[in-house]
Amino acid sequence: MSTTFYTPSGGPPPPSPRLRELFAKVGEAPIRELVSVFYDQIAVSEIRWMFPENLEESKVKSADFMVQVLGGPPYYVQKYGPPKMRARHLPFPIDEKARRVWLSCYRKAIKDWEADEESKEILWQFLQDFSSWMVNKASSEE
Repeated sequence: MSTTFYTPSGGPPPPSPRLRELFAKVGEAPIRELVSVFYDQIAVSEIRWMFPENLEESKVKSADFMVQVLGGPPYYVQKYGPPKMRARHLPFPIDEKARRVWLSCYRKAIKDWEADEESKEILWQFLQDFSSWMVNKASSEE
């Protein structure tokens, strides 16, 4: 079995000043609600097997990360240390198909998110870029 992981071209997403303004614009509670709704979508998705049986801890941990990424308090770093998200996700075989399923769960959550359209678009762009960087397995025949 190979220990070489697929690395997508382009590298990690660059910092986005507009992304870091979203916390001040939308607030913490709506960000946490968005992440919760996203995990409700994950619960019924074909990539459900990649996640823990109980998603409540994942909701909190991911919301802490999202709050921090969107310019809020550094909850994630305070509780769990440096994000290093690509490394944390290497145990899971994430190919382009899995990425698209993950994104579709966020797309559904964002649709009804209580935020203005510009904020939704800024977040959506980040999620697309971020998820590209999480891909660690070349896709087989699609």
